Amino acid sequence: MGNILNFIAFQLVWFVVVVTAAKETSIYAIAAITVFTAMQLLYSHCRLADSKLLVTGVIIGTLLDTVWLNLGWIVYAADTGTGFAPLWVAALWANFTLTLNHSLNWLKNRLSVLIPCSFLAAPLSYYAGSKLGAVSLPETVTAYTALAVSWSILIPVFMSLAKYWQHKDKEAEHALV
Repeated sequence: MGNILNFIAFQLVWFVVVVTAAKETSIYAIAAITVFTAMQLLYSHCRLADSKLLVTGVIIGTLLDTVWLNLGWIVYAADTGTGFAPLWVAALWANFTLTLNHSLNWLKNRLSVLIPCSFLAAPLSYYAGSKLGAVSLPETVTAYTALAVSWSILIPVFMSLAKYWQHKDKEAEHALV
């Protein structure tokens, strides 16, 4: 899947997941992320690195969102009351991690751009989600600050992992030749 298609698919899946979460009908969200993940991994030039990022990102990202939920900084639509961020939040993390080696690849060696972009993108993403009814942020200033700071740390870590795993995959591929 080309970088432009990856970017378009990411935006489309984000919108489907958030809108269906707001309406508490996540069947379309599950379908959208499943199709995107399958297509991305099928056509990926770095399947193993993408798979590692997918698992790592879903676990760490969902745990981070679970912390915000339990601190009362974020309230999710379709919250199951389990104390964990809903499944659709994990789907968003899966969706995001599948851009790191593709449409966001150009940021890998540009920390001076990646960090401020992450700092701004997190609050904007959650703000858009709140306008669509998928989340609310009762502790607005605290939540947006925590999101901005945590993402400006976490996303560069994910990007470093993407770079490392992609490099390791290429080494392993060349070793076989």
